[in-house]
Amino acid sequence: MIFQILKIKKMASEATDNPGKFTSGQIRELFVSMLIAPLLFVLFLFVIFFILGFTTLLGGPFLFFKFLFWISFIIVLSIFYFLIKIYQLIRSLTKGAVESTLKVESKIIE
Repeated sequence: MIFQILKIKKMASEATDNPGKFTSGQIRELFVSMLIAPLLFVLFLFVIFFILGFTTLLGGPFLFFKFLFWISFIIVLSIFYFLIKIYQLIRSLTKGAVESTLKVESKIIE
């Protein structure tokens, strides 16, 4: 409980000091947390494909699993590249939105 209070205090001070950095940090945490489960699943598949395709464990090297390993490796690399580009686009859009919001001048109506 005390650690959550300290984390909230740190987040509040960071949000007041640099809202753009705070927002991009929150988006990064959300983006990474959405990718943890698929990343573990793909890593598990890579290990299985590698073991079945390149080692003598579980029956020896099979050509089919070598093929699956390299095809999935190429697909995952291309998906990873597109995810990085999407993340950079989201960061730039967020940074632009925060900066344009901060530049708005408030007017006092009397």
